[in-house]
Amino acid sequence: MKLGTKLIVCLVTTLIVTMLGHGYLSIQQDRENIVREMRVGMLGLSRSIQVALRYIYGDEQDIKATQNLIDGVGRAGNIHGVVVYALDAKTAVVSISLVDRENFPNLDPAPVLSIDPRPTLESGKTVEGFIEHPAHPVYYRVEPIFNNNDQLVGALVLGRRGLGFPNMLQARRNRIIVTTSILIVLLSLSILFLVRRNVSRPIAKLIERIRTVGVGPWDKRVETEGRDEISLVAREFNQMCERLQDLYGQLAKEQQDRLGLERNLRQSEKLASVGQLAAGLAHEIGTPLNIIGGRAEFLQRRQRSPEEISDNLQIICSQIDRIAGIVRQLLEFSRRREPAFRRMDLGLLLGNVVRLLEHKIEEKKVSVEIRIPESVPAIAADPDQLQQVFINLFLNSLHVLQPRGIIRISAVANETDDISGAFSGAERGVRIEFEDNGAGIPAEHIGQVFDPFFTTKDVGEGTGLGLSVSYGIIKDHGGEIRVESRLGQFTRFVIFLPMHQYFSGQASLAVVQ
Repeated sequence: MKLGTKLIVCLVTTLIVTMLGHGYLSIQQDRENIVREMRVGMLGLSRSIQVALRYIYGDEQDIKATQNLIDGVGRAGNIHGVVVYALDAKTAVVSISLVDRENFPNLDPAPVLSIDPRPTLESGKTVEGFIEHPAHPVYYRVEPIFNNNDQLVGALVLGRRGLGFPNMLQARRNRIIVTTSILIVLLSLSILFLVRRNVSRPIAKLIERIRTVGVGPWDKRVETEGRDEISLVAREFNQMCERLQDLYGQLAKEQQDRLGLERNLRQSEKLASVGQLAAGLAHEIGTPLNIIGGRAEFLQRRQRSPEEISDNLQIICSQIDRIAGIVRQLLEFSRRREPAFRRMDLGLLLGNVVRLLEHKIEEKKVSVEIRIPESVPAIAADPDQLQQVFINLFLNSLHVLQPRGIIRISAVANETDDISGAFSGAERGVRIEFEDNGAGIPAEHIGQVFDPFFTTKDVGEGTGLGLSVSYGIIKDHGGEIRVESRLGQFTRFVIFLPMHQYFSGQASLAVVQ
């Protein structure tokens, strides 16, 4: 329910309750006024009858005169009837209006005859009251009767009909209901108009403006009139829009500057990458070219024997093969083929790699420990590419290990990717650790080990592309690879390979059995 509607409902409800309460109190007040008027009128009449009965009934005990007196009173106006009681509370005289049913057919004597005079006879004090009746209410007074010696000799009961009293109250009630209804309708319409004008419409405009600001343009403002709370909110909102517009302009300018800086940075990074690639390529190719050039000059200086020519040509061919190998590795690095996924047992793959490099392992006199629990599931991967990754890792370790060094390879089933957080909690895969106890990698080189042409090997011992190619293969498998090392203690490569392959823009690849 909207705020304006709530306010209207609350105000109208309060108004209705107030007007109904006022009408009820007005009716009650009218009732009390009518009863008060009846009481005042009865007071004088009952005292007059009391004085008259003091002599004819109190002193003379003249029943006939008493009967004539109360009969005359009983026939007058709206007097219901008069009853005189003796000192023993027995009826002495009853007015004709209470006993003559022929002349008074519409007058019910029961209300007056049922009034008990004993409280007055016992105390000598006046008792008054009001009796509700279906036809009309009856107001009564019970007065004591004294003789001239102020001795209590009896009591009289005087009852008065409230003729027209119900009709009067009903008319008053109807008038109040009509008046109250008209006032409620008029005030409700006034409240509706005022709430709509001063609350609902300003709030609606404010909401519409807020929605507009949410979409984008902030140049419009909410019109404010008056000094109420809604106007204050609108003014504060306008000031907020101005501040947001200024901030947006500053942010847009900063964003443009940042984009320019990023473009320049990307260009610089491209140039740096090209420079690094060119430097690495020149470094790797420069050495065999110098050897080729030197051998060619050596052959041109003078006539050489067939053996010298053959040896130098063999050296030249080997250096050419070396250059061709560098170029081939570079092409493989720049144009990696898509992996051909199929079901693969990690333990069998590592066993094949160890057999391929068995001669180098024995030559370096190092030991290899492979720990692959049976709980490690098979994964979907390209065996040839993963074999290349592990061969590169083995060759790097064999290069730095001393005799009696150790290479440890372990794998565990992993529920989540704890390497980079790239996978959701529901992703399952295999975590592989490849560790050696060699000299380790200096801290300043940790961030460069996967860069192309970065190597700590001597010239001619490596191109610096092995780990870069391995990094790309693991990425193509949807996995992650990182390096951990402590100088003089160990180097550890941690690989995470998911069990299911998902690539951006491609559907999941089926596993070939």
